[in-house]
Amino acid sequence: MIPTRSRPELLRRCLDSLAPSQGRLSFTAYVCDSSPADEEREAVREVCEAFPWAQLCPHDGSNVAGARNTGARAAREELLVDVDDDLILEPEAVDRLLERYREGEGRRVVAGSVSINGTWSTPIKKRRIGYGRPALEGEDPDFAIGALFLYPRSFALAWPWNERIDTADDIFMGALWRSHGVQILFAPDARAAHPDMPLSFDPNRLAETVEHQSWHIYTLLFDALIANPSLGRALAYEVLGFLASAKVYLRRPGLAIPFLRSWLRGHRRLLADRRYLQGLVREELPADGL
Repeated sequence: MIPTRSRPELLRRCLDSLAPSQGRLSFTAYVCDSSPADEEREAVREVCEAFPWAQLCPHDGSNVAGARNTGARAAREELLVDVDDDLILEPEAVDRLLERYREGEGRRVVAGSVSINGTWSTPIKKRRIGYGRPALEGEDPDFAIGALFLYPRSFALAWPWNERIDTADDIFMGALWRSHGVQILFAPDARAAHPDMPLSFDPNRLAETVEHQSWHIYTLLFDALIANPSLGRALAYEVLGFLASAKVYLRRPGLAIPFLRSWLRGHRRLLADRRYLQGLVREELPADGL
């Protein structure tokens, strides 16, 4: 499943990189497009037509979660692989995800490794300040970057991606999956290159990322209060997490008020979504859903 929006050339490059593994595994690529303009939608359609194994799935969702849910509903396969449209996959990346999945048992998902700014991603363990560090060997991670991910379709149907948030969706799903006893496995040899980009705390991105603080605290408190309750961790996120973010934004006059508004907005949205979120945690798989 490939979420895309107004980026036909990146999509073409991504599909080109998937072609070797598609020749071996004979999968369908569900291209979930939300391009707003007619000419952009037409360009995406033309790219899909160049790959007979690509199926276009238009949708009107506003974020990646909407695209992934669209793809899960359209697919009929037992296993799904999320691939961001700006990735260039190594020739055997999908094969390696599948091999790692087959090595495991029980409820499980598998993350691949994505290169960003020269660093290969690994599963993440959250610290009490709300930000993460690489999980240690033998340590159960809290989440992994969702750009390259394999999971059963039954998971996606029972526990859909949260379309009410615009960022931190991989952190959210890590918390939701863990609440249902799902292991987050890692295939370090399932690799893909991502274009370099400024880090979240890069001064050039702070005006953008300050708005994402609402989803940052939303996902942290969803984990600690609803999905995997821990009052101590919730208090740590509220105090230590606030201070960790505040020291970046409050020292910049133009960002202090937007940060405080964003942080409060995250709390309000969590309260507004409480029943929906509790329902996700209570929802169980059908008997044949693994």
